[in-house]
Amino acid sequence: MQRIKLVAVDEDGTFLRDHVHYDEARFERIWARMQEEDVRFVVATGNQCYQVQSLFGRHAHEIGIVSGNGAYVLDGDEAVYAAQASDEAIARMIESCHDLPDVPFSMLGVNAAYVERGTSQEFFDDMARYCFRQYWVDDFEQVDDQIFMFSSVVDEREVGQKIELFRSVVGDMMDVVGSGEGYFDVVCPGVSKATGLQRLLDRWGIAPEECIAFGDSDNDLEMLELVGCSYAMANAPENVREAADRLAPSCAEDGVLQVLEELLGL
Repeated sequence: MQRIKLVAVDEDGTFLRDHVHYDEARFERIWARMQEEDVRFVVATGNQCYQVQSLFGRHAHEIGIVSGNGAYVLDGDEAVYAAQASDEAIARMIESCHDLPDVPFSMLGVNAAYVERGTSQEFFDDMARYCFRQYWVDDFEQVDDQIFMFSSVVDEREVGQKIELFRSVVGDMMDVVGSGEGYFDVVCPGVSKATGLQRLLDRWGIAPEECIAFGDSDNDLEMLELVGCSYAMANAPENVREAADRLAPSCAEDGVLQVLEELLGL
């Protein structure tokens, strides 16, 4: 493998042990070595950028953030790209949200995420783990924001069916991707973690083959294909493990940190 110039990591099921925590002291040692070696660090996630910024604290202004599955990309504090769903796609999704109240949704935009009143508090609180700036609204149609994604979670046994259902709803106006454990996202077409990462690579003058990436879900597949060396987590489903070049220990074992320590000689 040639010299690494960039590390890209998914969050949930990959970098984070339990959707919340990581070994911060261990990461600080790795961060220090990456700075010595001039290695960029990118978080590529379906989560909201404000969640990523909170998680990485004082380093948030130094990392790349590919949030909303590539819909909102930041270089530190500077927004590089923001996708926008078409008016027709948004209208069709809102209509479906009203017609199918058993499938709850959070609607994500540049400024915040939104959940309609009448949706369960349990769903709101669950999504708030990933969307740190989220508000109740009476009706999605009242929201004034640049909308780029709808996120939901259902029984994991039903997620495949729901994904197909919403693919039929939005047609080619949006893409529907699974993100593991019953979660799925309806995103702008042609937008993915790979396209978001590529925007940062172009900005920084880094070639994909100079990058490594870690992931565990279907929404990581294009990013894993883009980079020079890809790692699937041991806890990833079989199709993701087969798509990656190498296997990392599970997220519960801090697999990303283990691999980075080995690669960076720590």
